[in-house]
Amino acid sequence: MKLIIDGYNKTLRKKDNQIVVMEKDNEIYRISANKVSDITIMAKGHITFDALNLMAKNNIKLISINYFGQINYILESPNQNNIVLKKLQYQASENHKGLLISKEFITSKMKNQKSTIKTLNKNKKIKEVKIIENKIKQNIKDFKNFKISLNDNIFTSKNKIMGFEGIASVNYWEAVSLLLPDEINFKNRNQKPENDVVNSMLNYGYAILASEIAKNIVTLGLDPYCGLLHADLKRRQSLIFDLIEEFRQQIVDKTVFKLINTNQINETNIDKRNNSLKLESRNLLAGEIMAKIHSDLTFENEKVTYAKIIENQTKKLVNSLLNNTEYSGFYLNW
Repeated sequence: MKLIIDGYNKTLRKKDNQIVVMEKDNEIYRISANKVSDITIMAKGHITFDALNLMAKNNIKLISINYFGQINYILESPNQNNIVLKKLQYQASENHKGLLISKEFITSKMKNQKSTIKTLNKNKKIKEVKIIENKIKQNIKDFKNFKISLNDNIFTSKNKIMGFEGIASVNYWEAVSLLLPDEINFKNRNQKPENDVVNSMLNYGYAILASEIAKNIVTLGLDPYCGLLHADLKRRQSLIFDLIEEFRQQIVDKTVFKLINTNQINETNIDKRNNSLKLESRNLLAGEIMAKIHSDLTFENEKVTYAKIIENQTKKLVNSLLNNTEYSGFYLNW
């Protein structure tokens, strides 16, 4: 299971074979280490050397995320290493294979964008949103007609793929702005929001999703810092940014929009001192997203959880690299 720790004055300790979470001098939670797959820290506090050693012994990933949704670091056991896979990943980041996989990442994202606004507009029936839905449908057709050949310049092709993604995303967020309540005053997507509750929620939600994807990437031996589409930048886990594209809408966006539309979180839940969500709202959002990740759905005629789908998609990526098979992305029609 995933353990999420948020707030202030938190300490992670070891007690026998258990991980213990303390707040100041009070114990608030304890769990056997063999029941934990990863720990996501969004808190201010400390961790003991004994706790780190226990986590390494049990292959528990430690992922630190700040309040703006950015991953600070990932700590992992040295047991998770597959040099053959990593070499193939590095090669794919600079060749035709990586472009084909990248195209599938973005195709799936665009299809999920279209289905998300279609679902949100099912009862509202806003004409402008229907027009935008058709625009994204055309974006998908145009992108499908974009061919990738062995002789293509890798850098140029990646930029073209990102260009298609950018056009569809502009359309998507325009539709979202029409679907959310007017009093929220959501205009567009902004990774560095100022007193913007929707963007703050999205950033925080994507960070939780990123930690789930990071766990699978590291466990299966991939290098989170080597992206196939997103550029390699200092401290950026580019492969996480690649794989997350398929899951943003279904797991995070829909959860955020539900909380906004039911007024469970609104603009009063922003801490204006640092332009981030207040702790109680972060806890609510984190709980809802984790519930979504572990909720059941039918995909490819099988009852699975989103957590299992993320694991399976990561395995598909590994298999595509190791065995040179086609990669197929994840999307839903609703």
